[in-house]
Amino acid sequence: MIESLSKKHIFYYLALILILILGFLLAYINSSNRQIQILAVVFTAISYVFWGILHHLFNHDLSMKIMVEYVLIGSLGLAIILILL
Repeated sequence: MIESLSKKHIFYYLALILILILGFLLAYINSSNRQIQILAVVFTAISYVFWGILHHLFNHDLSMKIMVEYVLIGSLGLAIILILL
């Protein structure tokens, strides 16, 4: 069952990995420009939240609890990175 579930969602996971890698690369490549780094981190956090909401929307299990969870995790990650920058 776990294998079929993983195969079913592989494209969602690949999209998430792509979003996070692109966000990291944008921030890393522009390490000399703090404003672009911040924009890259904000873009990555927003993309993560939208990805999570769309993923659950397409799988018909979206609820307010899940939406709040993605927003809080995205905000926490954003806050941690912005504090470190």
